[in-house]
Amino acid sequence: MSGQFLDIILFAVVAIFLIMRLKNILGSEKGKIINIKTAKTGTLKPKSKTNIAETSPDNAFLEGANQAFSMIVEAYQSSNISKVEQLLTPEALKIFNENKSPSNIKFMNIKSSKLIASSEPDTKFVRLVGFVSEHYDVKTNELITVSEEWGFEKDKNSKDPNWKLFSIKVVS
Repeated sequence: MSGQFLDIILFAVVAIFLIMRLKNILGSEKGKIINIKTAKTGTLKPKSKTNIAETSPDNAFLEGANQAFSMIVEAYQSSNISKVEQLLTPEALKIFNENKSPSNIKFMNIKSSKLIASSEPDTKFVRLVGFVSEHYDVKTNELITVSEEWGFEKDKNSKDPNWKLFSIKVVS
């Protein structure tokens, strides 16, 4: 009889401990629950409208850059960079293949994008785009805002309409 009583006491202590831990986590800011499945769709397009001026002559380029950003980031996070290799220079593809994405960080959306610089060296068009995006850290249950500058290039003589990513610089 005392063995059963000891088991009941032990289970009660464990239950009280788990309830207190759960209350502490869910009652804090850190314990805010975000459902990634409903916040993230399966399409490879920007998740929300970005701050692009309607009258901007570079509107079409920025829309394409936003789509490329989303597609590249999602492919990188799913370890399937081969899906977007046509959007990367050979050097960028090599770097993406050599480095693996942290499994706890998930892309959420692009908050804003803007054209930072544009130039036309001898054989290429080059454009630098600033992106501010949100990512979700599964381990800490927090949204992370990241500012990056992505460099896109396109050969002037190429019939390929795609711009290719050649550089990424994390600003913050």
